[in-house]
Amino acid sequence: MNLQTYTELANPINQRINKYSEILNSFDKNASGMVEITPEFKLAKDSFEIAFNELRALNKFTPKSILRELSRANRAAKIAKNIK
Repeated sequence: MNLQTYTELANPINQRINKYSEILNSFDKNASGMVEITPEFKLAKDSFEIAFNELRALNKFTPKSILRELSRANRAAKIAKNIK
């Protein structure tokens, strides 16, 4: 596996995680900060957990050298963004 293959696999999973995270954050919270467990919330939560576990499994079987390379690339992109 190389960095390009990893990103091709991880990007769709990350997009789903972000989508379900936004949906979960859109639910109203009560005074104590808790969300009422409705069927819609449970469906969104279950979908989020499935996508998150897919990413965990991908990361578990990805060589550490690829994850380090990804970290360096992300760090360099962040620095370049801050310079502009």
